[in-house]
Amino acid sequence: MRRAYLFTNHSPSKLFSGYENIRLQDAVVAVDKGLETVFRQNRTANAIIGDLDSLDPQILQHFPKVPLIRHQTEKNETDTELALLWCMQQDFSELIICNDLLGRVDHALALIQNLLLLKRRYPKVQAGIESENQRLFFLDPETNLEGRPGQLLSLISCTENAVFTGSQGLKYPLANLTLHNHLSRGISNEFCAQKASIAKLSGDVLAILSH
Repeated sequence: MRRAYLFTNHSPSKLFSGYENIRLQDAVVAVDKGLETVFRQNRTANAIIGDLDSLDPQILQHFPKVPLIRHQTEKNETDTELALLWCMQQDFSELIICNDLLGRVDHALALIQNLLLLKRRYPKVQAGIESENQRLFFLDPETNLEGRPGQLLSLISCTENAVFTGSQGLKYPLANLTLHNHLSRGISNEFCAQKASIAKLSGDVLAILSH
Protein backbone atom coordinates (compact mmCIF):
# COMPACT_ATOMS: atom_id res chain seq x y z
CA MET A 1 0.00 0.00 0.00
CA ARG A 2 1.46 3.35 -1.07
CA ARG A 3 0.92 5.86 1.73
CA ALA A 4 1.50 9.60 1.85
CA TYR A 5 1.48 11.97 4.81
CA LEU A 6 0.45 15.54 4.04
CA PHE A 7 2.05 17.96 6.49
CA THR A 8 -0.20 21.03 6.46
CA ASN A 9 -0.13 24.36 8.23
CA HIS A 10 -1.20 23.56 11.81
CA SER A 11 0.33 20.08 11.68
CA PRO A 12 0.02 18.73 15.25
CA SER A 13 3.02 18.19 17.52
CA LYS A 14 1.80 14.60 17.95
CA LEU A 15 -0.22 12.48 15.56
CA PHE A 16 -3.20 10.19 16.31
CA SER A 17 -1.44 7.21 14.71
CA GLY A 18 2.03 8.40 15.73
CA TYR A 19 4.65 10.15 13.62
CA GLU A 20 6.98 7.33 14.63
CA ASN A 21 4.92 5.01 12.44
CA ILE A 22 5.89 6.84 9.24
CA ARG A 23 7.80 4.23 7.24
CA LEU A 24 10.83 4.77 5.03
CA GLN A 25 8.74 3.90 1.98
CA ASP A 26 6.01 6.41 2.89
CA ALA A 27 5.94 9.76 1.14
CA VAL A 28 6.02 13.07 3.00
CA VAL A 29 4.26 15.89 1.18
CA ALA A 30 4.75 19.38 2.59
CA VAL A 31 1.78 21.66 2.00
CA ASP A 32 3.02 25.26 2.15
CA LYS A 33 3.86 26.12 5.79
CA GLY A 34 3.65 22.44 6.68
CA LEU A 35 7.25 22.30 5.49
CA GLU A 36 8.22 23.97 8.77
CA THR A 37 6.96 20.93 10.71
CA VAL A 38 8.88 18.65 8.35
CA PHE A 39 12.00 20.70 9.07
CA ARG A 40 11.46 20.67 12.87
CA GLN A 41 11.11 16.89 12.78
CA ASN A 42 14.36 16.61 10.82
CA ARG A 43 12.62 14.86 7.95
CA THR A 44 12.98 15.15 4.21
CA ALA A 45 10.06 15.74 1.86
CA ASN A 46 9.13 14.09 -1.40
CA ALA A 47 7.35 17.20 -2.67
CA ILE A 48 6.53 20.76 -1.61
CA ILE A 49 3.16 22.01 -2.85
CA GLY A 50 1.35 25.32 -2.47
CA ASP A 51 1.46 29.03 -3.16
CA LEU A 52 4.04 29.46 -0.35
CA ASP A 53 2.32 32.60 0.91
CA SER A 54 2.79 31.59 4.57
CA LEU A 55 6.10 29.68 4.44
CA ASP A 56 9.29 31.18 5.86
CA PRO A 57 11.60 31.46 2.78
CA GLN A 58 14.60 30.52 4.92
CA ILE A 59 13.02 27.12 5.63
CA LEU A 60 12.69 26.46 1.90
CA GLN A 61 16.45 26.91 1.48
CA HIS A 62 17.02 23.72 3.50
CA PHE A 63 15.28 21.63 0.81
CA PRO A 64 17.00 22.62 -2.46
CA LYS A 65 16.62 19.20 -4.10
CA VAL A 66 12.97 18.59 -3.22
CA PRO A 67 10.54 19.04 -6.14
CA LEU A 68 8.62 22.30 -5.70
CA ILE A 69 5.13 22.51 -7.20
CA ARG A 70 4.24 26.17 -6.81
CA HIS A 71 0.79 27.59 -7.50
CA GLN A 72 -0.54 31.10 -7.84
CA THR A 73 -1.99 32.69 -4.70
CA GLU A 74 -5.21 33.56 -6.53
CA LYS A 75 -6.79 30.18 -7.29
CA ASN A 76 -10.00 28.26 -6.68
CA GLU A 77 -8.51 25.29 -4.82
CA THR A 78 -6.83 25.33 -1.42
CA ASP A 79 -3.22 24.22 -1.22
CA THR A 80 -4.29 21.01 0.51
CA GLU A 81 -6.78 20.15 -2.22
CA LEU A 82 -4.08 20.65 -4.86
CA ALA A 83 -1.71 18.46 -2.85
CA LEU A 84 -4.33 15.71 -2.59
CA LEU A 85 -5.02 15.82 -6.32
CA TRP A 86 -1.27 15.60 -6.95
CA CYS A 87 -1.13 12.52 -4.71
CA MET A 88 -3.90 10.93 -6.77
CA GLN A 89 -1.81 11.44 -9.88
CA GLN A 90 0.98 9.51 -8.13
CA ASP A 91 -1.41 6.60 -7.39
CA PHE A 92 -1.19 6.66 -3.61
CA SER A 93 -3.72 4.35 -1.97
CA GLU A 94 -3.67 5.89 1.52
CA LEU A 95 -3.49 9.56 2.50
CA ILE A 96 -3.12 11.03 5.98
CA ILE A 97 -3.67 14.77 6.37
CA CYS A 98 -1.82 16.02 9.45
CA ASN A 99 -3.69 18.95 11.01
CA ASP A 100 -4.42 19.89 14.62
CA LEU A 101 -7.86 21.32 13.67
CA LEU A 102 -7.18 24.24 16.01
CA GLY A 103 -6.89 26.92 13.36
CA ARG A 104 -9.65 28.66 11.42
CA VAL A 105 -13.00 26.87 11.36
CA ASP A 106 -13.38 27.46 7.63
CA HIS A 107 -10.04 25.76 7.02
CA ALA A 108 -11.11 22.75 9.10
CA LEU A 109 -14.39 22.49 7.17
CA ALA A 110 -12.46 22.76 3.90
CA LEU A 111 -10.34 19.77 4.94
CA ILE A 112 -13.53 17.77 5.47
CA GLN A 113 -14.67 18.87 2.00
CA ASN A 114 -11.34 17.59 0.69
CA LEU A 115 -12.03 14.18 2.27
CA LEU A 116 -15.49 14.12 0.75
CA LEU A 117 -14.05 14.93 -2.68
CA LEU A 118 -11.69 11.96 -2.38
CA LYS A 119 -14.44 9.63 -1.17
CA ARG A 120 -16.67 10.49 -4.12
CA ARG A 121 -14.01 10.68 -6.82
CA TYR A 122 -11.60 8.00 -5.56
CA PRO A 123 -13.71 5.67 -3.36
CA LYS A 124 -11.00 3.00 -3.08
CA VAL A 125 -8.47 5.40 -1.56
CA GLN A 126 -8.20 5.42 2.24
CA ALA A 127 -8.00 9.00 3.44
CA GLY A 128 -8.24 10.69 6.80
CA ILE A 129 -7.41 13.79 8.82
CA GLU A 130 -5.38 13.20 11.97
CA SER A 131 -4.86 15.59 14.87
CA GLU A 132 -3.23 14.58 18.13
CA ASN A 133 -6.41 13.09 19.59
CA GLN A 134 -8.79 12.50 16.70
CA ARG A 135 -9.00 10.81 13.32
CA LEU A 136 -11.62 11.89 10.76
CA PHE A 137 -12.63 9.78 7.77
CA PHE A 138 -15.64 8.84 5.67
CA LEU A 139 -17.30 5.46 6.10
CA ASP A 140 -17.31 2.82 3.40
CA PRO A 141 -20.43 0.70 2.82
CA GLU A 142 -18.74 -1.84 5.12
CA THR A 143 -16.28 -0.40 7.64
CA ASN A 144 -14.21 -2.31 10.20
CA LEU A 145 -12.66 -0.39 13.09
CA GLU A 146 -10.27 -1.08 15.94
CA GLY A 147 -10.47 0.69 19.28
CA ARG A 148 -10.94 0.01 22.95
CA PRO A 149 -14.01 -0.21 25.19
CA GLY A 150 -15.23 3.28 26.01
CA GLN A 151 -13.50 4.93 23.06
CA LEU A 152 -15.74 7.52 21.40
CA LEU A 153 -16.94 7.36 17.81
CA SER A 154 -19.16 10.11 16.38
CA LEU A 155 -20.99 9.82 13.06
CA ILE A 156 -22.21 12.85 11.11
CA SER A 157 -24.25 12.64 7.93
CA CYS A 158 -22.91 14.93 5.21
CA THR A 159 -25.88 14.21 2.96
CA GLU A 160 -29.53 14.94 3.73
CA ASN A 161 -29.73 11.54 5.40
CA ALA A 162 -27.68 8.40 5.83
CA VAL A 163 -29.14 4.92 6.34
CA PHE A 164 -27.45 2.11 8.27
CA THR A 165 -28.31 -1.58 8.19
CA GLY A 166 -26.33 -2.73 11.21
CA SER A 167 -23.30 -2.56 13.46
CA GLN A 168 -21.32 -4.64 15.93
CA GLY A 169 -19.10 -3.68 18.84
CA LEU A 170 -20.80 -0.33 19.53
CA LYS A 171 -22.79 0.65 22.63
CA TYR A 172 -25.59 2.17 20.56
CA PRO A 173 -26.53 -0.14 17.66
CA LEU A 174 -27.03 1.34 14.22
CA ALA A 175 -29.40 -1.26 12.74
CA ASN A 176 -32.20 0.39 10.73
CA LEU A 177 -31.00 3.83 11.87
CA THR A 178 -31.23 6.97 9.74
CA LEU A 179 -29.02 9.96 10.53
CA HIS A 180 -30.00 13.40 9.24
CA ASN A 181 -27.62 16.25 8.48
CA HIS A 182 -29.59 18.67 10.68
CA LEU A 183 -29.77 16.45 13.78
CA SER A 184 -26.89 15.47 16.08
CA ARG A 185 -28.02 11.97 17.01
CA GLY A 186 -24.81 10.27 15.90
CA ILE A 187 -22.53 12.03 18.38
CA SER A 188 -20.61 10.13 21.09
CA ASN A 189 -21.25 6.48 20.36
CA GLU A 190 -18.84 4.16 22.19
CA PHE A 191 -16.83 1.04 21.52
CA CYS A 192 -17.88 -1.85 23.75
CA ALA A 193 -15.20 -4.16 22.32
CA GLN A 194 -11.78 -3.85 20.71
CA LYS A 195 -13.28 -4.17 17.25
CA ALA A 196 -16.39 -2.68 15.67
CA SER A 197 -18.07 -2.91 12.30
CA ILE A 198 -20.60 -0.68 10.56
CA ALA A 199 -22.83 -1.47 7.59
CA LYS A 200 -24.10 1.59 5.69
CA LEU A 201 -26.75 1.45 3.00
CA SER A 202 -26.61 5.05 1.74
CA GLY A 203 -25.29 8.54 2.43
CA ASP A 204 -21.91 10.12 3.06
CA VAL A 205 -21.00 9.76 6.73
CA LEU A 206 -18.09 11.47 8.44
CA ALA A 207 -16.67 9.37 11.27
CA ILE A 208 -14.67 10.97 14.09
CA LEU A 209 -12.66 8.57 16.23
CA SER A 210 -11.29 10.05 19.48
CA HIS A 211 -8.54 8.82 21.77
